[in-house]
Amino acid sequence: MAYHKFCVSWQPGTFGNLIRSAIIIQQSDNNIDFDIKRDDSHDISHNGIFLVHPHNDSEILDNMSAIKPYFETKQLTFFPKYLHYLKHFKSLPNKKTIKNYYDIDSNNFYKDTLRIYWNYTDSISNRCFNIKMDNLFYDFDLFIKDFESYIEEKIKSQTLNFLQIKRDKNLIHLENFTENIINGTYLLEHNKSKNIQNLLDYEKLLIICTYVHENWDLTYKFLKSYNNQEIVDVMDIYSLIHDTRY
Repeated sequence: MAYHKFCVSWQPGTFGNLIRSAIIIQQSDNNIDFDIKRDDSHDISHNGIFLVHPHNDSEILDNMSAIKPYFETKQLTFFPKYLHYLKHFKSLPNKKTIKNYYDIDSNNFYKDTLRIYWNYTDSISNRCFNIKMDNLFYDFDLFIKDFESYIEEKIKSQTLNFLQIKRDKNLIHLENFTENIINGTYLLEHNKSKNIQNLLDYEKLLIICTYVHENWDLTYKFLKSYNNQEIVDVMDIYSLIHDTRY
């Protein structure tokens, strides 16, 4: 197998290390020991696989067989950012974390982060095999077929086992994200009340971001109407975004 034949290019939180590790296991004639207790896949050396992180099409060379994981479903747009904090920083960010990470001077957590997140996208690559990570959770058989299409061979049992274990370990993150973010956004879209006082500021922020995503008019209304009010209910967000004064 040619050196640097395989390349994994990914944005934070889109399971690039999982794809990289699966390729390494697939290439190996022996079972590779990995820590099944971990939900991340940082414990395996990249073994000559070229890495592009964060993703950049211009860094993908012509002799590379490159793959890029991404999430397609709108409701999962901010799942990678959610995962990035949980896995890299081991917790969801607070106001201080966000200020330091993005070098923000202001103290308005919601406004400042929304200005950065409102039109965030993880676009399809023109130079990579794009593998839809939604299917890792929602249609595992299709995900495996896509992976086999990329590697151009039948998946080995140890590779399949690795992907299944890591999928199962990550389900708790998707379940929590669904319960707090996706369901909160659904209620917001349908103008329904729910107390979200127990959610972290970052989780409330992601509900807002998912709802207004790529819609500057709605984003602008929230930026104009929000003035450090406490957000207790989903309808508090709705009232701020649909403030008739703006």
